[in-house]
Amino acid sequence: MALVIVLANQKGGVGKTTSTYNLGVALADIDQRVLLVDLDPQAGLTFCAGVEPDDLEKTIYNCLFRNLPVNEVIISTEYGVDLLPANIDLSIAEMQLLNVPARERRVTKIINEVRDNYDFVLIDSQPSLGLLTLNALTAADRVIIPVSCEYLSVRGTVALLRFVAKVRGQLNSKIQVLGLLPTMFDTRTNHAREIIAILKTQFHDIHLFPFTVNRSIRFSEAAAQRKPIFESKVQVPGALAYRELARQLVKKGGE
Repeated sequence: MALVIVLANQKGGVGKTTSTYNLGVALADIDQRVLLVDLDPQAGLTFCAGVEPDDLEKTIYNCLFRNLPVNEVIISTEYGVDLLPANIDLSIAEMQLLNVPARERRVTKIINEVRDNYDFVLIDSQPSLGLLTLNALTAADRVIIPVSCEYLSVRGTVALLRFVAKVRGQLNSKIQVLGLLPTMFDTRTNHAREIIAILKTQFHDIHLFPFTVNRSIRFSEAAAQRKPIFESKVQVPGALAYRELARQLVKKGGE
């Protein structure tokens, strides 16, 4: 049965989608069966995985509200991961979820249909604390929080941790925070190092992964080319963080 991990942060632009995709490919590269779930109406994960969101007739939206079997929507991708895609249709899901039974557990039901087919399910949540993110956290075993090395991202992390605590108390007692993943680390600035220091002190009871995803234009280029960062012709130091994280997840099994 798969370990379900949601990558979440209510602040946008922290490298959440990039981390979800590249971590998924890194896991697939070490022979793990991986399903990526795009739960963001912006559909960045779907795009990065090589699928054009606007051309899709069936997405996770159809599973949420039209009871379409998940296996009819999942797409196999070039780099060894499967994808449950999204597109702009998901943007009205927040409003529609308000009036459906068990609205917090719709994504849980979807994932449970295929959970036995994978080793890892990675959910890319939207940058908010709305009903879609609530669904993702209710369905997940673990949370990884990408935190860009800037102060506003730290503030977003505080709000997310409070939200996770409420979910644990009311909807999903098993959910645990695996750790904080520093992203967009700029080795040239004192500010980035100051943020790492703040993460260590302010969140001393939360695991801080001992590697950083360095800021690099190569990540944007890889996304534009719809390729994982590992396909870049230039060695990207930040990419090693995803390899290390993948190995750690397999070794510890989400502990």
